[in-house]
Amino acid sequence: MVHEELNPVDLVIIQPTPFCNINCSYCYLSDRGNKKRITFDTVDAIANFLCNVPVANPPLKVVWHAGEPLVIPVSFYERAFRCFTLIPETPKVQHCFQTNATTINDEWCDLFKRWSVHIGVSVDGPRQIHDIHRVDRSGRGTFDRVMRGISKLRQHEVPFSVISVLTKESLSAPDEIWGFYRSNGITEVAFNVDEQEGANSVSTLEPSEHLTQFRKFMSRIADLQETDRTIHVRELDNMRRRLIAPPGAEVAKSDNRPGAILNIDTDGNLTTFSPELLGEIHPTYGRFAWANVHVDSWEQLGQNVQFQHANADIKAGVDLCRQKCPYFTVCGGGCPSNKLAEHSTFVAAETKWCRFHIQAVADVVLERLERQISRPPTLFHLDN
Repeated sequence: MVHEELNPVDLVIIQPTPFCNINCSYCYLSDRGNKKRITFDTVDAIANFLCNVPVANPPLKVVWHAGEPLVIPVSFYERAFRCFTLIPETPKVQHCFQTNATTINDEWCDLFKRWSVHIGVSVDGPRQIHDIHRVDRSGRGTFDRVMRGISKLRQHEVPFSVISVLTKESLSAPDEIWGFYRSNGITEVAFNVDEQEGANSVSTLEPSEHLTQFRKFMSRIADLQETDRTIHVRELDNMRRRLIAPPGAEVAKSDNRPGAILNIDTDGNLTTFSPELLGEIHPTYGRFAWANVHVDSWEQLGQNVQFQHANADIKAGVDLCRQKCPYFTVCGGGCPSNKLAEHSTFVAAETKWCRFHIQAVADVVLERLERQISRPPTLFHLDN
């Protein structure tokens, strides 16, 4: 039975451990020094829980994230992945890791290939950019360790994508960052911005100071992409698709649709909506843990009173965006975690994330679409 408030699931994010072996300055995780690990009992419980969950687009994407997943041994994932194959009713899954790549070696690459694991690597660009914020617990840059991991992936022909976090230092170096991608064979890129959320209470980017620089950065990246279509940029490519969509089309944003994303911590506690909310405690909404895979069902998640309160306010916030924002059709209503971090409520509209990730990117892409439309047609002369 499908609960009326819950959407089919697009994505499951599992936290194998809160611990991370590095200490990025912009990380939103408050508990990243905790070395607790998920147990096989909890992995089994997750596989059982998913038996009764509707899946939007099989295979179901399962991302091991939120902490550094590769600090847990290869042998753990060999057994954990098998857990998802032992119950016939469990939906077929596609395993993914979002990793800082510092521990990747031959053994990891063998696992990735045997299980067809999708790999996302977090790297912010060349050394002088990356090592400012992506440091270890002694404050040392991690660039060399990340590049060793990337070298292993390339040696074993393991495909991977990249997420780069843009900080104020990144904005003056689009050519250097693009050159880094090209020289390292990186063809799938996503940009996150340094955001105020979770444990990261202060961002290096402020709209009043950095928004113009950000637009120039994305504009230059768009120019570079026009000369090298082999590199796909999530923000630009997604925005192009949204802007040329048929009239009346709206973006269905996963992290503000109940059930579309399931976030599960090491104890099996579960939330939906933005992954950054998992485990956080708020004076209005309480603790973001609305079910547990050991004892609760999909139906019980939808019946949780705290979930219903958050869901109602998130819907109200999306309605505010729909009423107020001219960019709504290419956005879908903003990110609940950013609204909560900046406004202390989900019943809110514009955030810094909106201004950077949506409005600025839309403006950049629109400029190029308008330029293409305004170009005079090419004239062809036929010889008699």
